[in-house]
Amino acid sequence: MRRLVTRSDFDGLVCAMLLKEIEIIDEIKFVHPKDVQDGKIELSENDITTNLPFDKRVGLAFDHHESELIRNKLEDYLGKYIIDGNAKSAARVVYDYYGGELVFHGVSEEIMEAVDKGDSADFTEDEILNPSGWVLMNFIMDARTGLGRFHNFRISNYDLMMKLIDFCVDHSIEDVLKLPDVKERVDLYFEQQDAFKEQLKRITEIHDKVAVIDLRKEDTIFAGNRFMVYAMWPEVELSVHVAWGFKKQNTAVMIGKSIINRSSPFDIGTLCLSYGGGGHANAGTCQLNNDIVDNELPVIIDKLNGKIPV
Repeated sequence: MRRLVTRSDFDGLVCAMLLKEIEIIDEIKFVHPKDVQDGKIELSENDITTNLPFDKRVGLAFDHHESELIRNKLEDYLGKYIIDGNAKSAARVVYDYYGGELVFHGVSEEIMEAVDKGDSADFTEDEILNPSGWVLMNFIMDARTGLGRFHNFRISNYDLMMKLIDFCVDHSIEDVLKLPDVKERVDLYFEQQDAFKEQLKRITEIHDKVAVIDLRKEDTIFAGNRFMVYAMWPEVELSVHVAWGFKKQNTAVMIGKSIINRSSPFDIGTLCLSYGGGGHANAGTCQLNNDIVDNELPVIIDKLNGKIPV
C-alpha cells in the first residue's frame, strides 16, 4: 500500500477521500510545499503526492500548477507525473485520472464542485463577506486564514483532517459544520472577523493596481480569509501579503490576483518562479532572505504594475 503526501487544506482532504475510497493509500502525511521543494521531506516510490512541488523520488504525483510544467521537463517523468494546468483543483486531476463518477461513489459531485470552487478561488463578493456551507469550510481549512496561530483547540488540525476524511463521505455540509471541532473553529473565525477587517484597514497600502499587506510588525494577526482585501478594495487587481516565514528564518511573499476585479493579465507563477518559488497564473508564493526583502519588495510591486519587465 501507499502513503499520500499532501497539503493540509480542503484540496488535500478531498484527495485523501478519493484515494482512500479506491483503497490505494493506507497512510496520510500533511506537509508544507516549501519543505518538499527544499528536499526536507523523506519520500519514496511508495508515496503519492498531490498539489505539491514535483519530487522525482515519488511513485506518483498529481498537480494542477502551471509553474510546475515549466520547472519540470515533463518528458522525463511520463507515467508518474499527472498534471493538468487547466484543472481547477488537484482533487479534480485525481478524480478524472481514476475514472470520475464511474469509479467514485463516496465523494459527491457537490464536494467536487466545492473543491474546484475553493482551489480556483471562484468566490463572489458576498461569499467572501458572508461565507456559509462549503465556502466557509474552505476558509476554515485554508492555512492562510490563520486559525492555526491559535492553538487552544480541543484537537489538532491533523487529527481534525483525519476525522473529516471519513466523516465527509456520508454527511452533509450542515452536519460537518456542527461537529464540535469544526464549530469551535467557525466560531473563532466569526469572532475575529471585525478585528481582522480593522487590521486590514490599518496596514494595507495601495500602490496603483496592487494592495500590499505587510504583517511583519503585527503582534497578533487576526484570523480571516485571504480574499477579504478584494472585497474591501474592489478596485485593486493584485495583492501582496508579506509575512515572516518559519521562526523568522525568511520572509514569505504571497501574491494573488483579485477575484473581484479580474482584469489583470499578469502571470504570477512565472514571477514567483524567478524568485525560487512557484504557483500559477493567478497566485503564487516565494520565500526571500530577510536581508533583501525590503529592497526587493518595491521591485516586485513595480513588476506587478507593469512598470518594469519580469
